[in-house]
Amino acid sequence: MIAGILLALGAAFSWALSSVLSKMIMERISPLSLNIVRLLISGLVYLGMFLVLPFPNKPILWWLIVIASGVLGFTVADFMFLKGMKEVGVSRASILVTPHPILTMILAHYFLGRPLNSGIFLGAFLIVLAVIILLSESGNRESKTSFEGVLWIFGAEALWTVAVLLTDWLVENESPLLITGLRIIGGSIGAIFFVPSVLKEVKRISIRDYVWIVIITFLGTVIGQYLFVMAIRLVTSSIATPITESSPIMATILAAFILKEEITERIFISIILAFVGVILIGIFM
Repeated sequence: MIAGILLALGAAFSWALSSVLSKMIMERISPLSLNIVRLLISGLVYLGMFLVLPFPNKPILWWLIVIASGVLGFTVADFMFLKGMKEVGVSRASILVTPHPILTMILAHYFLGRPLNSGIFLGAFLIVLAVIILLSESGNRESKTSFEGVLWIFGAEALWTVAVLLTDWLVENESPLLITGLRIIGGSIGAIFFVPSVLKEVKRISIRDYVWIVIITFLGTVIGQYLFVMAIRLVTSSIATPITESSPIMATILAAFILKEEITERIFISIILAFVGVILIGIFM
């Protein structure tokens, strides 16, 4: 059980470091172009792995569900989030998706029979509260709230939840590496349809920036996703998902060291709340 928590924390750290590096590179590359290139690179990496790995003998419906979870989670949902973030701003967008882990916990409990008790729920609530406190600090500097943007973000949140639940169900009796790879390949297939809209910008990306994109891809999409799926297999999505919600807190700490950003009082409170939340989940799981 402890191993599952550590894997979820490892996924959160990988995503946090990837986010900080992404923030640096998005000064020169649009979020959509970064996301498309990232998915295509990671899809090729996993496709190369599968050339030497045996495929399971599964019905067509199973394969369709795996691919659908990747398209929903990596391609469509990420696009909807970026679209909404452009309308309402980064901080508000991040705040709007913080109910995602709690929604996942509740649905995983009722549909998949995953564990849920007051201690786990309280731990998840503290992690979400920590993120809200952290991100609300810069809320007054973001753009005005747009109803259309809110709808885009809520749509992304719903699709992320569905994708996580599908992953939880799929990984129960299968290799986490297999499920992670197939979902990412599914996401990269969906990303192909966006290539025409970003092709001009992608052609202008320098070799140096491509190196950074490869690093970001391995941290966030390859390593981070694999650790997350491993965590789901060991402790289920109802526990792994809220733990990985501590990723924005880790990103803030990393940004303080890498980007020299200030750690304020609210940031410190957020770190404490997130730490207590993870401990509670570990105790009551």
